[in-house]
Amino acid sequence: MSRAMLAAWGLALLATTTLPPAWKNWQYSRVVAVEPTVEPRLVGAVIPPEVYARARPHLADLRLIDDRGTEVPYILRIRQGKESRQWREGRVQDTGFYPGRYTQAVVDVGSRLPLHNCLEVETAEKNFFAWVELAASEDSQDWRIVRERAPIYRFEENGLPGNQKIAYPVTHARYLRLRILDGSRPFAVKTSRVAHEVVEEPERAPLGPRLVPDAAAPAQSRWVADLGAAAVPISEIRFAVEQREFHRPVQVSVSQDGQAWDLAGTGEIYRYQVAPGGPPQERLRVTFPESSGRYWRVAVFNRNDAPLARVGLELYATPRRVVWRQEPGATYRLLYGNSRVKPPEYELARLTDPKALESLFAARLAAEELNPGYLDPQPWTERHPVVLWLALGFAVAVLALLSLQALRKPNPPAPPA
Repeated sequence: MSRAMLAAWGLALLATTTLPPAWKNWQYSRVVAVEPTVEPRLVGAVIPPEVYARARPHLADLRLIDDRGTEVPYILRIRQGKESRQWREGRVQDTGFYPGRYTQAVVDVGSRLPLHNCLEVETAEKNFFAWVELAASEDSQDWRIVRERAPIYRFEENGLPGNQKIAYPVTHARYLRLRILDGSRPFAVKTSRVAHEVVEEPERAPLGPRLVPDAAAPAQSRWVADLGAAAVPISEIRFAVEQREFHRPVQVSVSQDGQAWDLAGTGEIYRYQVAPGGPPQERLRVTFPESSGRYWRVAVFNRNDAPLARVGLELYATPRRVVWRQEPGATYRLLYGNSRVKPPEYELARLTDPKALESLFAARLAAEELNPGYLDPQPWTERHPVVLWLALGFAVAVLALLSLQALRKPNPPAPPA
């Protein structure tokens, strides 16, 4: 028998695997492919997007077993990243409008703030876009530019809160000088606040389905994607744009049926030149809190500008990893597809040093296998609701018939006086 035939025969056998009786309520499983070990170690395997279509929401029914059918504790690791910032109010002073040049305001952040790298401006303007310049000083006399050109905007008429934050290199300067580079009219700066912002980037991985163009609303470009049954949590859209300079607000929506849409997040994409010949400043991604849904829609607001040409978009998600302690000589299998169980609770997460999770040995989940011994854990009445309704209807009909017969039965004659 040739090797090709043996391989095909082996794959056919792996297409279905009967799980131990204790796991008869799990419909699907995947073998874990991992190199053998001579001593215990932490390993991790990424959950494929296809699993989300079979598993319960939030992967609540995932279970890991070894070759003896024993449940193996695991950690569901999600590297979401994090942002930390502590805001402090700044005192706005020395405001003024210089016709044809800019509006200026000086912000005193105080003497007790050691480091800061983010300024947020509050304005009463509801629909605007403006470029700003930011400078820093220790004494409000000698200034150094820390951000030569940055965009701020808000378009409430389109439901876009926009962005009024300006990031800059970390400094301990007490004073910040803000210039709104629009000399056509004064720009009202009400208040401001500053913070030292620390960002830990999350892990992201592209998701297969690409967004395709959709019929656009006025002054918009739209794209949609259908993820099918796989409800993978999405948290980022990335763009590829050829145009040299642009700034466009973006709105991301999610839907379960393609008809009713919920707002998932807003943001902006841009590319602009700060200095001739220098590298451009650009942002080509929109991030938002994780959301799940079958349909995704991305709208780019062009307003009166021509639509961006040859735009590519891609969905990104934060991978989920199953992490467990691999024992010498053991093999493992991941189970899913049980509609009744709750998420497991293991002590492994509390006992594992977070630093150890940064250096996992890689494992891989093989192709999906069907459990031919699967027994649906739902009660019989939930699995056969039609029969229940028929029985109920039959009972109602019998009661109605008995009531009708009782009404038709003649009354007995009255006894003689």
